[in-house]
Amino acid sequence: MKAERHPENSSAHSPYELGWREAAKQLAARRLSGLRVRCPACDAQGLLISKWEPAVAVKPLYVVHGNGNGRLRACRMSKVHAASVRREACLTSGDVSKTLRMGRPFVLLSGGTDSVCTLLYMRKLAERAGVEITALHADTTAGFPEVEDYVRRLCRDLRVPLVTVRPERDFFETAKKWGIPGVRSRWCCKTLKVSPIRRYLAQLDGPKIIYDGIRAVESPTRATYVPVWFHPAFRCLSISPIFYWPDSKVSDYVRHSRVPRSPTAEMGCSGECWCGAYKSRADFEALLRVHPDIFGKLVQVEKAQRGKYTFLYEQGKRIPLTALRRNGRGIRAAIQ
Repeated sequence: MKAERHPENSSAHSPYELGWREAAKQLAARRLSGLRVRCPACDAQGLLISKWEPAVAVKPLYVVHGNGNGRLRACRMSKVHAASVRREACLTSGDVSKTLRMGRPFVLLSGGTDSVCTLLYMRKLAERAGVEITALHADTTAGFPEVEDYVRRLCRDLRVPLVTVRPERDFFETAKKWGIPGVRSRWCCKTLKVSPIRRYLAQLDGPKIIYDGIRAVESPTRATYVPVWFHPAFRCLSISPIFYWPDSKVSDYVRHSRVPRSPTAEMGCSGECWCGAYKSRADFEALLRVHPDIFGKLVQVEKAQRGKYTFLYEQGKRIPLTALRRNGRGIRAAIQ
């Protein structure tokens, strides 16, 4: 089985494709040691990078080769070869530092542990390189106010500039009209998070670069990623600097940095977004306990669906949130 070779003139000239190729050229010139592999297609050293494709969970992997004159040859990996070269890859702190001057650096900060770890790590590398990073936070309007306060306080204490973006319309009002987000209809992520970030980045001149907290151990799908790719919505390079870190390393890094813990760690549930997708009965029971006001807003969203849709779907049945009772007074207070 051979890997496919894609010469430069065979590619489509879509905005994403052109952006991806330009980013790949820049990365090839940076010679990131952790992502350099022996290409199964041409037996030459090259740089491993992934590419986004619509409706494809496993992003295809490429080994790209720059020849020093601005041209690029990209070899697409077969499934077998992708598994082989993926095992060779890593991402060193030196590699990440080399990317800091490729564009204005932003760190996506949700307020969760992985994003906080990424901010702390990138702040350290940026200080060494004499570069200023900016934290970029999306207030989804469907999260806990404690998280918004925490993000502002953390960036103030770390002396990291913070940019907060928001969707054009409040989640709860939008959900009443558009319906409850689900696994097959996740309009929430694009509308509440991706689009506001995209609009902000689009108004900035010059190249940008995004650092996120994605890690391989989060899911089997993410384990197939590599930590460098060109983001289709943000139109810039996206890098996951802690992609290969295990849970223990992340928690130790944050603890040793002596920053305050995220309030969601104390609450025992995620506080960034309560759009409903991928939430379980236990999640909503925890929400009722710690934030009955937000729980009540979700109940109102369900009422607007006139019984057709609910946030919970278990064993083929739709379970209304009003069925989750901690006690009679608790549920009545939540839905008033």
